[in-house]
Amino acid sequence: MAGGLATNPFFDRERHVFEEISCATFSFSKPFQVLARAPRVFQGARQSLRLIRAFCPDLVVGFGSFYTLPLLLAARWEKIPIVLHEQNAIPGKVNRLFSRAAKVTATTFPGSAKWLKGRTQQVVFPLRESSIKLSAWDYFGLDPEKKTVLVFGGSQGAHQLNEIFFKALPSLPPIQVLHFVGKHGSVKRAKAHYESNGIAHFVNSFETEMSLAWQIADLALTRAGAGTIAELIESETPALLVPFPKATENHQLLNARYFTEVVKGGELLTEKELQTERFTQSLCDLLENSLAEKKASIQQYKQQRNIPSLATLISKIVS
Repeated sequence: MAGGLATNPFFDRERHVFEEISCATFSFSKPFQVLARAPRVFQGARQSLRLIRAFCPDLVVGFGSFYTLPLLLAARWEKIPIVLHEQNAIPGKVNRLFSRAAKVTATTFPGSAKWLKGRTQQVVFPLRESSIKLSAWDYFGLDPEKKTVLVFGGSQGAHQLNEIFFKALPSLPPIQVLHFVGKHGSVKRAKAHYESNGIAHFVNSFETEMSLAWQIADLALTRAGAGTIAELIESETPALLVPFPKATENHQLLNARYFTEVVKGGELLTEKELQTERFTQSLCDLLENSLAEKKASIQQYKQQRNIPSLATLISKIVS
C-alpha cells in the first residue's frame, strides 16, 4: 500500500511493517519547483523499485497524496497492477494522474468520478475498530443520560472551532462535551471553560480511540475531511460541519455539501458564517429540534446505498 501512513500519529509502527521512501511535494504550475524537487521523487522511485522487486506484490494500492507518487511510478515501471482510493469529493493530483492506468479507482463520493479517467467504483470508506474493551461511557467518564457533543477540528483546523464553541457555551441547552482541541490547543484552557460553565467534559489534544467517541456522540461539531464524513455516516451521528477553508481546492466544502444535501445528516456553516449568534442558533436548533430527524436521514441513506467495501473490491481484483 502506498500513502503517508508512517507520518500519521495514529499509525502503529509496532503492529505494521513499513518502509519509508523519499518523496517531495510540488506544484505542476511551478516548473522550477518541479525541477528542484524531482531528484527526491526519483530517489523514492528507485527505492520503491527495490522494494517491489524484493516483495513481489500482486497489486499496489495507492491512497493518494504525493507520498504515493514514487511507488506508483515504480509499480507502473514493473507492470504491477494498481488500485487507487480517493477519499475526497475532489480527487488529488496524483490520483488524477494515475487513474487512467489503474484497474479501478475506488471513491468515497460518487461525484469524484467526473475528475478521473478509467473505471471508478464507489466504496464504503475503510474505518478502524477500537481494541478497547471498556464501554465508551466508562472510557470517557461521561453520563449516558446526557446529550453528548463531540468537538474536534484536526491538528490544523481546531483553533477557530474551539474559540467559537467556548463563546457559545453559556447559551447552549444542557449537554456534556467530548473535546479534542488539536495539537496547538490548550487542554487546560478548555477544561477551565467547561468548569466555569458547569459542563461535564472529557478534554484531550487528540484521541486514538475515536470509534469510542463516535459511539456516544449525539452531535458533532467538526471539519469535513473524508474520514470524518465516513465516521459520521457509519456512527449515524448528526453534525454541524465547518469545512477547513485552506484544504486543497476547498474539497472539504464539497465533502460537507454531500453530507448535508445528499445524506441530509446535518448543517453546514463556512468559517465566514461563524458569527457567534448564527453559530449558537444552529447548534441549539440541532440539539433541541433536529437530532432525531437527522439521525433518521443518515440511517435511510445507509439502508439505500448498495456499495462494496474497499477490501471486497480488492479481493475480487486479486482473486
